[in-house]
Amino acid sequence: MTGISAAGIGSGLDLEALIEVSIDAMRVPQESRLQERRDTLDVTLSAVGAVKSALSAFKDILDQAKDKNSFFPRSAFVDGALASSSSSDDDEQSIYNGAYSVSLGDDTVDGRYDVEVLSVAQGSRATVQTEYASSNSVIASSDGELTFAAGSGSDEESFTVAVTAGMTLSQLRDGVNQASGNFGVTANLIDTGSGTRLVYDSAKSGADDDTNDSNGNPNDLRISSSGVANTSLDSFVAATIVTQRASQAKVSINGIEAVSDTNSFSDVISGVTINVKYLTASSTSLAVKPNDNAAVDSVKSFVDAYNKVIDEIEKYSKPDEVKEGEDNDRKELSGDAMFRSIKYSLGKMSTKGYSDINDETRVTTLYALGIDIDTENGGKLTLDESKLSEWVEGDLDKLGELFAGDDGIANTFYSYVDNYEKYGGVLETREDSVKSQLRDLDKSDLDLKERMASYESTLRSKYTAFDQMMGSLNSQMSYISANLGIK
Repeated sequence: MTGISAAGIGSGLDLEALIEVSIDAMRVPQESRLQERRDTLDVTLSAVGAVKSALSAFKDILDQAKDKNSFFPRSAFVDGALASSSSSDDDEQSIYNGAYSVSLGDDTVDGRYDVEVLSVAQGSRATVQTEYASSNSVIASSDGELTFAAGSGSDEESFTVAVTAGMTLSQLRDGVNQASGNFGVTANLIDTGSGTRLVYDSAKSGADDDTNDSNGNPNDLRISSSGVANTSLDSFVAATIVTQRASQAKVSINGIEAVSDTNSFSDVISGVTINVKYLTASSTSLAVKPNDNAAVDSVKSFVDAYNKVIDEIEKYSKPDEVKEGEDNDRKELSGDAMFRSIKYSLGKMSTKGYSDINDETRVTTLYALGIDIDTENGGKLTLDESKLSEWVEGDLDKLGELFAGDDGIANTFYSYVDNYEKYGGVLETREDSVKSQLRDLDKSDLDLKERMASYESTLRSKYTAFDQMMGSLNSQMSYISANLGIK
């Protein structure tokens, strides 16, 4: 019975169904175990990735908390309006946009000051007195150089512009404005209606450094003709005079005057920089004090980031429902040792006492700051903003040290979180392990397919032999029955 293509043709039995049942009986349990293992590993990989992401965000907040001046900022207020802040969440606060701006340094302390802007520093202006017919008028008949300078001694700055024969006013203007090393000189053409004149404005400001008015202010713009003797260029320079002197800025702070060659006053008030823009009509009130809203928001960001970590752990490992005497709705990673350890360790750190750097016998907990653990909500943190505000208003420096100190809250959590989140850390090692197991599963899937193919081949070989034998017997029986007349 050679040439049989389907088992059962010779015997008349449904051997194909028998082969299929036999194969399924061996394949299905193994495939089920592999798929169940794959589902667990896929969930584990997702869980590790989610917790790692949450820890990374928490680590970023902890990194910020190491800098007490940015995490718990002081802000400057002018006449009650916010003038300077490290917080980006000040939408509800009116913003001061007046005669000066304020920036705060790390050594800023609380204080209130009466501030007046008495004068603003400005650079000099030089004007060419000759009035030309147009911007295309020629200013030099031969090649030469113009040198622009301001300042004196080590503070002197200068640059040079090449002048070519036939250069026009507009070409000189562009040459000045585009010159390499230009320290802040701009050239402009003014149409007077009857002609065109060239004006230079210098950004170099500052008062005269001596009492001799005859020698001028060294900060005024100086223009000279250099290089080969050039009569036309010399005449052009001679027609240029200073029409506005460079000057310094002056402010009054609590009745004490201070001056600056620029419009910036650094550390006239310790840790405060004032940049003046124009004169004040009257005295303004500058207050440097804690930004309560920004400080509370910073701690809220700490609490929210912590809770996000707990949420991700709970999402993958906590049963949805637990009922006594019933089969609980378990998650794939219920009881996972690593997640249990993270949650336990974070909770333990949340109850730790932190020592006062000035008095080691005095210990402060997160609870004392208004941060409590909600044991009925998976161990997440809650924040009592009114309790925290008392610390902000009462002792912002101490609060900052509790978070940012060497053995403070931020570093305590950071070192633990970093151990899990960092490159090559615990979570990445777990990820690599899971990915390796998934690759092993892929190989197991291939191995199973190969084994089942071999098993099917063996079954078909056996059933084909059986089918052929039964076909042969059936043929002999039919022959004998026909010869005996048996129907």
